[in-house]
Amino acid sequence: MKTNQFALRLNRLFKEKTRPDGREYSQTEVLDGLQGVITRVYLWKLRNGRAANPSLNVIQGLADFFAVKPNYFFEEDAESAGSAFDLAYEIQLKVVDLEPEQQQIVLYMIEALQKSRKKKVEGDALSLSKGDVLSLSKGDALSLSKG
Repeated sequence: MKTNQFALRLNRLFKEKTRPDGREYSQTEVLDGLQGVITRVYLWKLRNGRAANPSLNVIQGLADFFAVKPNYFFEEDAESAGSAFDLAYEIQLKVVDLEPEQQQIVLYMIEALQKSRKKKVEGDALSLSKGDVLSLSKGDALSLSKG
């Protein structure tokens, strides 16, 4: 399982497996449901990718609480794993550790990519390959240097 994959899948459960009233379960509700299987700190570490290799007891408890099979945390099938959500959350985990100015640059890049996607309809296409350099100027001008 790749880095933070467990955290990505666990957080997806919090988003998708909601209470009957539609709200997300709180960490306290999950901890109460697990009846002492894990601590608040350990659940936080699991959700933030700071803990690796949870025990079978922890995996089974979380799977039971959210009504999924334990192998949910280890599935390789992209469709069942929710790869788009996983990727978005992985980006979020990485951005949190950046300085505010760096976070703003990431936001500008996302906005520029969204704008370029809209222009794609007009015939402009953005194609990135490994080694390409993507640069962004303050006026939202996006340029691509082939590596």
